[in-house]
Amino acid sequence: MIDFSKHGKYNVIFAKFIIKPTLLIGMKIRLLTLFAASFAIIGCSTDGKESGTTIEGEISLQASKSYIKCDGTDAVELKVIITDKNGNQQDVTSASEIYMSGNAAKMDSNLFSTDKEGEYEFYAFYGLKMAQNITVAALQDTPEIPADSQEGSTAFKHRILLIQHTGNECPNCPRMMTALKSLREDPAYNGLYSHVASHSYNDTDAAYSDAAKSVSSTFCSGFYPEATLNLTKTYQLGTDLSEIKTSIDELKKNQASASAAVAAEALGKKIFVEAEVKAGTENSFRVAAWLLEDDIYARQAGATESWFNYHENCLRAMYGTTPNNQIYGERIGTLKSGDKVQCTFTFTAEDNWKTENCKVLIIVTEQTEDGHYDVASTAVCKVGESVQHEYN
Repeated sequence: MIDFSKHGKYNVIFAKFIIKPTLLIGMKIRLLTLFAASFAIIGCSTDGKESGTTIEGEISLQASKSYIKCDGTDAVELKVIITDKNGNQQDVTSASEIYMSGNAAKMDSNLFSTDKEGEYEFYAFYGLKMAQNITVAALQDTPEIPADSQEGSTAFKHRILLIQHTGNECPNCPRMMTALKSLREDPAYNGLYSHVASHSYNDTDAAYSDAAKSVSSTFCSGFYPEATLNLTKTYQLGTDLSEIKTSIDELKKNQASASAAVAAEALGKKIFVEAEVKAGTENSFRVAAWLLEDDIYARQAGATESWFNYHENCLRAMYGTTPNNQIYGERIGTLKSGDKVQCTFTFTAEDNWKTENCKVLIIVTEQTEDGHYDVASTAVCKVGESVQHEYN
């Protein structure tokens, strides 16, 4: 069981992995934000309710999911957990008191449902120990993965990842922007890749982010403009559209080894994402989630037309506990052909981001022969929409 904590820079709520077997599709993994569906009870200690004593350790309040549908029936389960110095966890919910912020009386049950949209904050006491507050959102529309249109197929469409290293004070970057505009408008190529604009040239750029700086620090030589295709090689592709196309031709595949279906909804500054990864070949996979924003105005140095000043697919945040996990994704283990992994992510947008212009990029990476990970395929979903697995 892997426990991910909040990452302060991006205010991303992390999660725990659960592995459970299914008779229908081999192994299926369910990723639930902030909560593992069951906890191993180590040793023979009790929760202290009968003995009047309390168990020593760190207290936490955990939720079975970060959001529910506000229909009065969909419910979140809250649990109070004590973690001792050895990392063993004990469920002490029955000996604890759980409160919803704003209510003086403790909750009668550790299950919460509502018919009103909004964010609800909870805290708990176990003896004299108080658990840190957690928040659960109630949404009118929760992210729902579309039904798999070809359940028995693994003939997935392949999409390359194309990262553009750029910035609004880079005088040469419009040359690459011109090439990428032509690439986007070419029907023979516009369906072969997912584009990310990593604004890292200068931190005064309205599209700059710490996430973009991390990506460009990893892949960019510092000579802008540059492009990274997948997560393996950076190219000096500032002006030559034919060179970009040649690079895509070298990397494109007739069939991807994995696919992702995605759904995303927003409530205020929170963006809730549900993703499903489906394997096409047996391998070890990881899944990354990047938050992008469109239509960011930043006056572009070297611009000759007004469209240069409006920037698309700008990287805002990445999910993950470390820079490596943010780029290559959290590990989801070895999957066989047809196996599926379901994941939940929650992003919190900063005040100057427009959630209505945001979208989520899911990057599925797979282990290569040298033990590293590279892009298996990508999928992009606008907030408020969903995308299915893509088949050839």
